[in-house]
Amino acid sequence: MQTKLDLPPGGIAWDETLELVASDGVRLRGAIWHGDDSGKRGLVLLLSGRTEFLEKCAPLAAELVKRGFTVASLDWRGQGHSQRLVDPPVKGHIAQFTDYHRDLAALLGHPAVSSVGGPRLMLVHSMGGAIGLGAIARGLITPDAIIMSAPMLGIDMHRLVRPFSKAILWLARRLGRLESWLPFGNLDQPYVFAGFEGNMLTSDQAMFDWMAAALRREPALQLASPTLGWMDQSFSEMIWLAKQPPLNCPGLCLLGSLERVVDPAKVHIGAARLGAELVMIEGAEHEVLIEAEPMRSQAWAAIDRFLLANGF
Repeated sequence: MQTKLDLPPGGIAWDETLELVASDGVRLRGAIWHGDDSGKRGLVLLLSGRTEFLEKCAPLAAELVKRGFTVASLDWRGQGHSQRLVDPPVKGHIAQFTDYHRDLAALLGHPAVSSVGGPRLMLVHSMGGAIGLGAIARGLITPDAIIMSAPMLGIDMHRLVRPFSKAILWLARRLGRLESWLPFGNLDQPYVFAGFEGNMLTSDQAMFDWMAAALRREPALQLASPTLGWMDQSFSEMIWLAKQPPLNCPGLCLLGSLERVVDPAKVHIGAARLGAELVMIEGAEHEVLIEAEPMRSQAWAAIDRFLLANGF
């Protein structure tokens, strides 16, 4: 379905809604942005993070279309307007982390995406970073370059919580409770409903306010706390990713100096191991590409330099 929502500041509507079905039958919503003069520089696969949805991707797509790219993205299973997996549907759950690769394969296999010529790049954010890197490491996709925004190579957990996480997950596996909520935090409502003050996503209040208003206007898009199963699968995938060799393509990693969602130390280590250039955005929170100015422009300027330096 095309969006019923007003798009966020700077966003543009996609040109075609893609009805996707993963190999295990899960129904997914995808989209493609062509633009009036887009596609000359190739295709960008825009892989978003946990809780996100196509409408929120619209400002990033606008920047990429403006630069001459076609952009394809999707709502991951269990979020956005893709099929929800458990009850209540606001739970963020996954049975196997690699199920996300089924979603990516469905997007790649759609004729509107597979027919786009030229280079194939990936722009990945947060959880989308772990999904994209895992797909590359498993040989499911061989992009010509990857741009990472705060990739989920580790989760920034409170030092008092970290020692108990393994025990909690072990117990949940033994008791068959992996679809349960985490045992702490605001569980049943989206993070942005807690308010702008002190948030860990962005210092751009207009963007933050749009996110909260969009979810209130369209409750079907809401996603709240992850389940123990999501945490268990994500931890396992991040441990596996830490053992993988360097990338076989150019890589750029953007990270805000105020990052508090993913583990900054793990991102630094991971970027070095992968052979990716790391660019720090001073004063930025987690969402460096939709941050307040001047951080947002600094992030996109780093992308432009990276693209030019690598012949795109």
